[in-house]
Amino acid sequence: MTPHYLSFIISHGTLACSIREVAEKLIKPATKIYCYSNQISVLEEIEREISQRIEEEKPEKIVLFVDLAGGSCWISANRIKRDSENISVIGGVNVPMLISYFTNYDRLDWPELITKITSDGQKGILVR
Repeated sequence: MTPHYLSFIISHGTLACSIREVAEKLIKPATKIYCYSNQISVLEEIEREISQRIEEEKPEKIVLFVDLAGGSCWISANRIKRDSENISVIGGVNVPMLISYFTNYDRLDWPELITKITSDGQKGILVR
């Protein structure tokens, strides 16, 4: 049975939808990732929309991907998380991380999934 997880990207500028579109062109997504830009909406509005979607869908787990750990989108994502054990906030979202999420969404348990996608995101960063 496919798990019921919700996924969001919150970013500065147009990165959220752009990075999702790139990942979706490389691999058929196993699930939908909602994208939000602080350029289009104020963070308080984004927080309300995400919280409302969470309340309506009542997912088992939630992942909030953000572009920059410590930035305003990170702070906003952590306000949504508060003390919830159901929500993971991951900073530094990149294409390898999203591809890993799409690939492993319905194959791994939640803790393994979070470990795998963050590891794959780090492996996607190379210096030569």
